Amino acid sequence: MATNGLRLWLGLSRSGGYRSTALGFGSAARPLSSGPASGQTLPPEITEENRENFRRRLLYRSQQRGWLELDLVMGEWAEKNLKSLCDERLLAYSELLDEENPDLFKWFTGQLPAPENMRKNFAFNLIHQEVQRRMKAGNAESMNRSGAEWVRGWNDRDKPSSSSSSS
Repeated sequence: MATNGLRLWLGLSRSGGYRSTALGFGSAARPLSSGPASGQTLPPEITEENRENFRRRLLYRSQQRGWLELDLVMGEWAEKNLKSLCDERLLAYSELLDEENPDLFKWFTGQLPAPENMRKNFAFNLIHQEVQRRMKAGNAESMNRSGAEWVRGWNDRDKPSSSSSSS
């Protein structure tokens, strides 16, 4: 993972593509034999034969999300933690990776509250805590003060500034 000065990460999520059903285990996800929604699948089975391959795929999905901030946050977390996770936790982390990038970014940075299923996910909680810690420890000058606009408009130069005095 590239770490040369790219410690800018603050947010997370995935903009599409990879799902736990596309993990490359042949028939990775098994169709539900019965269920209310058609197309629902069970998570892939992790076996002795595919465990390391599953971890490598999770690492790749963590580092290649398509959002630099999330690539860094989730990729770094995955590098440090995937080797020590049990199968149940690997599947829980896979569920986190199934979420969309804009949603994850907003949940991790506290812009929106996370849904209940994410608040129960151990990996989400650990990554969220790390993002919040880094946001609090960041450079105060680069932080958005509550209520202040952080995106400037194309026509801001045409608006009178609040600091200029009227004659």
